[in-house]
Amino acid sequence: MKTIKRINKTGENRGGVPLCIWSEVGVISTRSCTRRLECERCLFDQNMTDFFVNDLSAVPAVPQAA
Repeated sequence: MKTIKRINKTGENRGGVPLCIWSEVGVISTRSCTRRLECERCLFDQNMTDFFVNDLSAVPAVPQAA
């Protein structure tokens, strides 16, 4: 499944480094982009996409020891 991502290339942190698209949309806290907004080559983006495509948000909590 190929997804198309809209990237706002104006989002930059103080050092002039672009922000990760996941940070721009508020899914994660501030994170700099390490791939110059080429998300198709980014392992972090692949993992995040897999997480949401497979709906892993419903993973049950780990039980705590008594």
